[in-house]
Amino acid sequence: MATQSGRTAQGTCNIGIDLVDVSRFRRFSRNPRHAFLKKVFSAREILYCFQYKKPSIHLAGIFAAKEAASKALGTARFPFAELEIRHAKDGTPHVWKNGRKLPVRVSIAHTRTMAAAVAMR
Repeated sequence: MATQSGRTAQGTCNIGIDLVDVSRFRRFSRNPRHAFLKKVFSAREILYCFQYKKPSIHLAGIFAAKEAASKALGTARFPFAELEIRHAKDGTPHVWKNGRKLPVRVSIAHTRTMAAAVAMR
């Protein structure tokens, strides 16, 4: 979708955003071992999504968050597929790569039909 850069008092601020149609994930939400899911999501992300009654909504949200974070961090150094979204005990999503929490903030929102995420570094 889009990436925006700006200046703050501390330096550069990069923003990424993504919007996803939940229906894209409905056919994958019946089988947590589907090849597509294993290619795009980590095992931890799949477990997180499938603990809910409607995993497709959460799959779409995490997908959007990974895309937004990749855009905010720079897609060349932080490809979407290498990022992982983990949730803190309070539900706050965080971005990880190779077992390391990254310095980016992410927010996820969704309805029954759409999921969106914004990331800022």
